[in-house]
Amino acid sequence: MALKVLMIMALAAAPGACEMATPTETAFKPSGLSNVSPAAIAALPPGIDQTFLIRDGNGCYGLAVEQTEPQTGVALLDADGRQVCDA
Repeated sequence: MALKVLMIMALAAAPGACEMATPTETAFKPSGLSNVSPAAIAALPPGIDQTFLIRDGNGCYGLAVEQTEPQTGVALLDADGRQVCDA
């Protein structure tokens, strides 16, 4: 009986939990890069768009995780665990 009560309470609360905040102008908007290496595109994790790619001054790629100036992120690693960099 207690389980039924908990299920009913959870279902009653669910519609409010599904509402999403309206995006603001300060929301992160990845810009993307031009001339992206095919190796970098191949190393992207599943479901991650290439617009999240960033490249440092040495030509090494990363994934943007927050909007900062300069952009910061985590290293983009290939299948062997090495950071993907332009030649």
